[in-house]
Amino acid sequence: MDAEDLEITPTQGPSCEGVRDLIVELLEAHSLVSHVGPVRAAPGDFGLRVEIGGLDFEMWVDPA
Repeated sequence: MDAEDLEITPTQGPSCEGVRDLIVELLEAHSLVSHVGPVRAAPGDFGLRVEIGGLDFEMWVDPA
């Protein structure tokens, strides 16, 4: 994944969707993570659902 994948431009930071996809990619590579996938609750919301050691988590990416 690179700046283009994160939709980074000289005048704009990364997109929330791009950051979420990067986090998914990083978590998928970890041996303790048994499931990870995007969550779309509403248009414009960028979250992910993760299962680590039998526990479920939801994470949301919001612009700072």
